[in-house]
Amino acid sequence: MATTASFIEDPARGVRLEVLTEGAGDDVVLLPSSHRGAADFVMLSAALAGAGYRAIAVNPRGVGASTGPLDLSMSDIADDVAMVIEQQGHGPAHVVGHALGNTFARATASYRPEVVRSLCLLACGGHNLAQAAPPPLVMEHFARCSDTSLPDAERLESLGIVFFAPGNDASSWLDGWWHGGDAVSAALRSSDPEEWWRGGAGPMLIVQPLHDAMAPPSTGRELKASLGDRVRYVELADCGHAMLPEQPDLIAQQVLTWLADQP
Repeated sequence: MATTASFIEDPARGVRLEVLTEGAGDDVVLLPSSHRGAADFVMLSAALAGAGYRAIAVNPRGVGASTGPLDLSMSDIADDVAMVIEQQGHGPAHVVGHALGNTFARATASYRPEVVRSLCLLACGGHNLAQAAPPPLVMEHFARCSDTSLPDAERLESLGIVFFAPGNDASSWLDGWWHGGDAVSAALRSSDPEEWWRGGAGPMLIVQPLHDAMAPPSTGRELKASLGDRVRYVELADCGHAMLPEQPDLIAQQVLTWLADQP
């Protein structure tokens, strides 16, 4: 199926977001990782469209052709996601957040619960940085991953350490980095997780990679234990924080099974 690029706008807030839409059916909104964009969801979007859903992948402010004020809070980001759902969708949507996007998915369900049907968190974390920050070596390599002035070999080493499971090909993430996403990432660091970490009160799927250097499996397990029966928890082997290019078929299977089980 063809992917269509369009824009969702709120002139009063000065926000214009680019979205990539594929398929027809119940809406599934896709929120990308830090400094990454909607294109990361190309394989998942195709799987969703093929199963009878409409995938709506969002470029946050500063990513792709999306624009808007960059002095952001988590509430602002939740309003951006709600704007996409209200203008592009057909009522409340399922929301999928990958890595940093998982925090934005939870913020949307917390601040704007009326627009969210269910949550799917891929490589969840970010709510517990004060207690479980990534190791300094990982953060040192994180800064190199998007630095295109470095040789590809150095960046591949860093991508492998930060985002990919041992032995997996990290070259797919040499491209696709957006430095305009700095302000969006900063919104997490300046937020109070107490306002959003629970992700509202609705159903939630957590798909946690077992080789995640940024957010270890214990993060997902503890979130499941805290939130109880509203959460379905799954762990995937042979993938790291990147997940999407490493295990696209298994991720699509888990997401589609989850969606099929929702009322």
